[in-house]
Amino acid sequence: MKFLIVGDIVGRSGLDRLKVELEKRKDNVDFIIVNGENSASGKGLRTKEYEEIMSYGADVITMGNHMYYRKEMASEYSKLPRLLIPANLTNLDGNKSIIIEKNGVKVGVVNLLGSFGMGDMIEKNLDNPFEVIDSIINSFKEQGTDYIFVDFHAEATAEKIAMGYNLEDKVSCVFGTHTHVQTADEKILDTGMAYITDVGMTGPAESVLGLKKEIAVHRFKTGEWTHYECSTNKAIFNAVEIEYDDNTKKAISIKRINE
Repeated sequence: MKFLIVGDIVGRSGLDRLKVELEKRKDNVDFIIVNGENSASGKGLRTKEYEEIMSYGADVITMGNHMYYRKEMASEYSKLPRLLIPANLTNLDGNKSIIIEKNGVKVGVVNLLGSFGMGDMIEKNLDNPFEVIDSIINSFKEQGTDYIFVDFHAEATAEKIAMGYNLEDKVSCVFGTHTHVQTADEKILDTGMAYITDVGMTGPAESVLGLKKEIAVHRFKTGEWTHYECSTNKAIFNAVEIEYDDNTKKAISIKRINE
């Protein structure tokens, strides 16, 4: 079975590139996970972006810290059946894990937020991700889940790597999101778990993590706050493709995509 995981979708150009890439690839993969937390002009996700991403062929959409930017969505997240909010977030309602049966197998997906660098407002409303994940995995296994994928949306590289080793014999894949910079450390551990520290970004190539470069440079040079504007130029496509042995359910290949 082959899975495609797409890094953080940023803005209109990211959505447009996602459409093109999934159209090309959807017949060659069995399951698609997309992080959509920056799809609404670089800040959050609305129902319209959720529906758009799903229409392109995604099976699950994961989120992250930017869901707070769309306050009008606080009561809407739980109404979007294939959208996951971080499972260790305590002050928002929504789907915190999901099991989808497809092609005769059950795939469990969970989204977690890291404990560091997310800002005081978020961090004071977070449970420890290392503690939260165990009960979810147990629930997945009780329900006969064949594959388990963990989107760890975190700032600290060390925290992501530690989570990978923490779960190396419990899940099928731990992949990091949030930094928008793809890491070159994709690997398969001895247990058969696939891992990458950050999948990267599907969004405007000529930008600073999606932000217009002129604004980013001004912020750093002057220290002045400037209103966020999402860049609109042609997007890069960052993703990973992972193939598993159908019998052992262990990863046999992981391919990083940076186009």
